[in-house]
Amino acid sequence: MGQHFGKIPEVPFSEALLRYAKAQKRDHPRHFRDKTRYRLKLLQEWFGEFKLSEITLAVVLEFMDERLDEVSLATAQKDVSTLRAVLNKAYREELLAAAPRFPRFKALKHRTRWLTPDEEERLVRAASRHIVPLIRLAVDTGGRRSELLRLDWRHVDLRNKRITFVETKNGEDRTVRLCDRACAVFASMGPKDAGPVFTFNGKAIASVKSAFNNAREKAGLEDVRFHDLRHTFASRLVQCGVPLYDVMNLMGHQSLTMVQRYAHLAPDYQEKAIQALNQFGHDSGTVRKTSAA
Repeated sequence: MGQHFGKIPEVPFSEALLRYAKAQKRDHPRHFRDKTRYRLKLLQEWFGEFKLSEITLAVVLEFMDERLDEVSLATAQKDVSTLRAVLNKAYREELLAAAPRFPRFKALKHRTRWLTPDEEERLVRAASRHIVPLIRLAVDTGGRRSELLRLDWRHVDLRNKRITFVETKNGEDRTVRLCDRACAVFASMGPKDAGPVFTFNGKAIASVKSAFNNAREKAGLEDVRFHDLRHTFASRLVQCGVPLYDVMNLMGHQSLTMVQRYAHLAPDYQEKAIQALNQFGHDSGTVRKTSAA
């Protein structure tokens, strides 16, 4: 494409991704079939709404944080390396003025931000009407943004109070029971036999980037990201005493590692541990004072 009057035109990320995919399929067909295409599908879901110039360091950090919430360090590194390769190729082809900086994983600190009930209400009051149900259901189901936007009415079962996220990021379907508020939100949206759940002007919502950014800025919650609604779901469960193993299953994680960050929120979790030790006969008779030398 090249520059036009000294300025590089805006290029959708999806265009750069397609160019990269074609080259990989041509040069490394077996690896593309077995590995690369699945990683590129993930990148398309995450960055498909972006222009290349919009993928800044802050956006890369958000992507890295989210991947570390969902998968192992090794998998997250491979995902980020593929993103870097796509952007570097776009830069070499003069589709991008400069590739964003990619920080090292070791320098990253786990970011776990969740909303208080008051913050949730501020966000909802500031949000456009069409994304309010999406915010509520992200908090009440722990669904990822991509899972919620792909949700079809065929997989909403209000009679049995449950929904099913199909083809999630770990490759499996996940069924989540619904609380009363979530059921009420779905009911208010007019249940249908089939079709996308989240729509705007009769069409499926493909992106909430602008609408969500506007809402968080208006609510004075600039540090809140959409993925933090999923953190809110998990933190509230743990604070109410739900075991980490159950939280892991509800969130669709495959190991407890990803939910260990919420352990300190469990009510009186240290007190219960001390009580268990006391029941083991650790009475005062087992302690002897030592005399000074």
